[in-house]
Amino acid sequence: MASHLPVNHHMRGFWRVLSTLAGLYILIFGIVGVIQTSGMDTFATEGKRVLGLTTNPGFSAISIAVGAVIFLASVIGRNIDVVVNLIFGCIFVLAGLFSLAFLRTDLNYFAFSVTNCIVSYLLGGIVGLSSLYGRTRRTAPSRAGQHAAA
Repeated sequence: MASHLPVNHHMRGFWRVLSTLAGLYILIFGIVGVIQTSGMDTFATEGKRVLGLTTNPGFSAISIAVGAVIFLASVIGRNIDVVVNLIFGCIFVLAGLFSLAFLRTDLNYFAFSVTNCIVSYLLGGIVGLSSLYGRTRRTAPSRAGQHAAA
């Protein structure tokens, strides 16, 4: 990781909670989406509205996998969440960009709407920022404390 990113930042817990909630939202969205879209074509370009977003079975299945990875990485912590959140933060922003480009075409395989693109940007920002403030390192005992005890 880059050496200029903060280590043991005092807002680390806040960002970790936000990334955990984002992963949980994506996971729940995927589960509800699979239930609501059963019987549809896997990559239908016209999806159903679930929790404010449009989805099809393919996008719902991917959301379950991505949500589970982000949620578990955030719960585990130990700098695993930093790498996972950095990767998925970038993926969410890029997914929003590409989905916006293919919105009203036959290439809209995930049945995205403009709302999906906006939420993708927001989740990418939250998850990406949490990776910037989530690094931890054990601190060595201070030398002053060792001399005072001796």
